[in-house]
Amino acid sequence: MITWINFLHLYQPPHQNGFVFGKIVDESYRRIVRILNLDDDVNFTMNVSGSLLEQLDFYQKNDVINGLKKAYNDGKIELVSSAMYHPILPLLDRNEVKRQINLNNEILKKYFGADLKLKGFYMPEMCYSREVAEVVKEVGFQWIILDEISKNGKLGQGDIEKVFEIENLGLKIVFRNRKISDSFVPQKINEISGDQEDRVVITATDGELYGHHHWDLERHLEENFANRNIKRLKISDYIEQFKDLEKIDPVDSCWESSVEDLKNNIPYSFWYDPQNKLQKMLWDLALFSINTVEENQKDKGYEIARSLVDRGLTSCTFWSASGKRSFIWQDVIWNPDMIESGALNLVRAIRSLEKLDTKKRIKAEKMFLNIIENIWSSHWKKHYQNQ
Repeated sequence: MITWINFLHLYQPPHQNGFVFGKIVDESYRRIVRILNLDDDVNFTMNVSGSLLEQLDFYQKNDVINGLKKAYNDGKIELVSSAMYHPILPLLDRNEVKRQINLNNEILKKYFGADLKLKGFYMPEMCYSREVAEVVKEVGFQWIILDEISKNGKLGQGDIEKVFEIENLGLKIVFRNRKISDSFVPQKINEISGDQEDRVVITATDGELYGHHHWDLERHLEENFANRNIKRLKISDYIEQFKDLEKIDPVDSCWESSVEDLKNNIPYSFWYDPQNKLQKMLWDLALFSINTVEENQKDKGYEIARSLVDRGLTSCTFWSASGKRSFIWQDVIWNPDMIESGALNLVRAIRSLEKLDTKKRIKAEKMFLNIIENIWSSHWKKHYQNQ
């Protein structure tokens, strides 16, 4: 018997292309909803980001929202919270972290009910820092899920299929198995389910893996639910089985961190690498926008400006400027349109303030124009030629 603890993360950036969003809904989300409500033995743990719920509502994909709500009400899935627009939390200050968490909690309760109980928390891209963990605990969550490298900076280690606790904090942790999570998980679970020994496997993936990133023409997911050698558990139910927890101090990291990244002290290198000029420019604009908007809370345009900043901080703005090769997909991460859309939200926040010193407006516009020049000169000189 294999006990499979499966965590799914469903998210799309707030400025996702409408055509692409529709494809992902058709290829992944509707398939997930169908499976959730077809089989009685699901027991998945799931993060449905507030950003995604907003878009499903905007594009009138009510069947997906209703299907997820039904699965939750039927006890087939456990929902966890996260940050509303999927920012990299360790790169923000505590106020911004708490703001994004509160926004996400509000929208989850809007769509799943005011009595929604949330025990777990997902840090976007599993980007961990002690400071963010403290905020998560302070807000009231009981556990988080991290990549196995977060335990001590190593990969391929054993003895991670249990529950740990952050030292002097009391926040519980489960770690995902990176190697299996980076495969097409249902297929891999099917393959190892016939092993002689009982085993626990904890996996965590983007929900878009199911159908969008992997078509699964062999229907391994359906085969998985027909496999009687597989037992499924929600994370909170698994955690309840453990009493005396080993206390650890996780390292700053994410689910894309390499051992080399951690040795070089760049745990979030796909979103902020000091050697990446474009990412640095984006963060300069982001921090300028946050500070300027917060300094003008009495401005009539504050609410709109604040909302635009929130959306501009999405991880995809900075991820798309990485230029690094993804460990999972093995392709170069570069999307000039996504970068530009994120930067545009940040500068529009400044434009939305009605009463602001002209010098600050011009400063923001110059920062934005420098970003645009960098994006497209890099694209046509470097990335376009390599396509």
